[in-house]
Amino acid sequence: MKSHRLFPLLLFVFAVPCHGQVQARDRVSSLLQGVSDSLDHYQQLAPAINCEDATEKTLRDSCAIVLETLGRDAHDAKEKISHYRQLSTPRLIDLFDIYQVFHKIMEGVGNLGYAAELYGEHNRVLFAEAYNNFVKMDGWFGSEVRDAIQNAEKGSACRDSGQTR
Repeated sequence: MKSHRLFPLLLFVFAVPCHGQVQARDRVSSLLQGVSDSLDHYQQLAPAINCEDATEKTLRDSCAIVLETLGRDAHDAKEKISHYRQLSTPRLIDLFDIYQVFHKIMEGVGNLGYAAELYGEHNRVLFAEAYNNFVKMDGWFGSEVRDAIQNAEKGSACRDSGQTR
């Protein structure tokens, strides 16, 4: 095949995956902005949570520990997001690391709400708001990570099949 006939085929082969990668990057960028917004919202809610309203000392102590841990995890997640955004070629593992810490935060907020009625009405409302804020993002994040893994596998299979020809 002459090179001038091969060029349009090569252009198609390389342009289509790049277009798909741009769309995936846009979705990930939107996702990370949403996650950042959720973390910011949680950090605004957290100071209003009053662990002293809990009905038992063990609950008050547990609440304080969970809030401290969530604060550190939220800070860690924000740093990981910032690092990811600075990478010229982010890897899937970098996105997965953000997902892991975000999911850990989600579980911590869920744990606070487990016996929310024992923390007082004021805290129960805040726990519910934080949980609802995170659960939406956690579901979206999980879906994007799954799609990114599937796309990476497809891209790998595509590259492998191209190399065997």
